[in-house]
Amino acid sequence: MRILITSGELMQSKMTRFLLEEVGYSVEHAATAYQAEHILDRGNIDLILLDEHCPDIGGVSLCQKLRSQYHIPIIYTAENCPVAERVMALKMGADDVLPTPYNPHELLARIEAVMRRYGDESIRLFSTYQPIAVGELRLDPVQRRVVIGDNREELLTEREFQLLYYLVQNARCVLSSRQLLQKIWGMEDITESNLVPVYIGRLRRKIEPNPVKPKHIVRVRDLGYSYHP
Repeated sequence: MRILITSGELMQSKMTRFLLEEVGYSVEHAATAYQAEHILDRGNIDLILLDEHCPDIGGVSLCQKLRSQYHIPIIYTAENCPVAERVMALKMGADDVLPTPYNPHELLARIEAVMRRYGDESIRLFSTYQPIAVGELRLDPVQRRVVIGDNREELLTEREFQLLYYLVQNARCVLSSRQLLQKIWGMEDITESNLVPVYIGRLRRKIEPNPVKPKHIVRVRDLGYSYHP
């Protein structure tokens, strides 16, 4: 399991990283919001440990931004953390709030608890999906993987799988960014969202023979995206 520590407090981050790696977690660190988004866009992070100290944007604001873009559990940490800040962090999308300094055993227990909740949610979500095959592509909802041709396999994140599944279900139909944001992310306000092109790019890198010249996930100018078997 991979954890992203997002904090401008370098010494605290090093100590937390050492603790997490000692018990077997893989850990990455981002000192800024920009670095955090760059790491998250690679799609291999399972949990975000978000500290209130972030140089380029406040911790609560970053929490809201990350929640709007990524379906990944977030544990928010803050010094002493008064009730008002805890409530605000939870409203902005944090799954749990942990005051600092924290006991290492409590941190590990909270990580396990949050991941259990997300695991149960994932099982419920993907139990509603049926395996689907179109052309040379097969989608396996149990393992959240896509099989291309005879032997090429790619693992997908939850959002990647949902997006690809919806595109494949509606093969050859043009789906607008608004439709995709509403269906996959449940978002109504899309004025500044670049989620769809970001995730389309990630899917193309995983399933297209040549992501620069895609033949399966095609953009229809001014209209949206369409999946072609």
